[in-house]
Amino acid sequence: FLPLFEVTKNPSVDPDLETFLEQVVAFDLVDDEGQRDLPLRYRDPKEWTNQENPSYAYYSYYIYANLSVLNRFRHSKGLNTFAFRPHCGATGEVEHLAVGFLLAEGIVHGLNLKKSLVLQYLYYMEQIPITCSVVSEDSLYMCMEENPFAAFFRRGLNVTLSTDNPLLLVFIIFLLLIILFFLFILFLI
Repeated sequence: FLPLFEVTKNPSVDPDLETFLEQVVAFDLVDDEGQRDLPLRYRDPKEWTNQENPSYAYYSYYIYANLSVLNRFRHSKGLNTFAFRPHCGATGEVEHLAVGFLLAEGIVHGLNLKKSLVLQYLYYMEQIPITCSVVSEDSLYMCMEENPFAAFFRRGLNVTLSTDNPLLLVFIIFLLLIILFFLFILFLI
């Protein structure tokens, strides 16, 4: 995070980075949630010497804490601030969704919310945004028929549809256009 603080303090240090940050609205956290988390023990980030990644909660808090300080600094200088919207609950432990509830302004995926009515209720009460990427989730995690988006929507959770993998969507649109083209040709004959 040091370059982000430095360019906030003095934009002339890196004008390209400052211009880029003017366009950024949120930070994401993408990892393999399916990997087993290491036990959560406090350790200063610079003391992390394991070859393995820290737990999801540890990583999330590290990003959240740095973004909180950075956002206060940027706000005091009249600059834009950043949301924290991690990939959360696609796979892995349900506890990741509790971490998302406590730290994030919104999450991407949230599939494992279907395993916890308590967390669904908390997300509902706080109207924390859940971005569901049904197309990419279909190819990566579960078939569309099992996707909880519709159930979450009916229950009043703050859900939205998006694509997590734009190239996947482009490929699907390309296939649909080919199908439409052939249907058009068939109707002309």
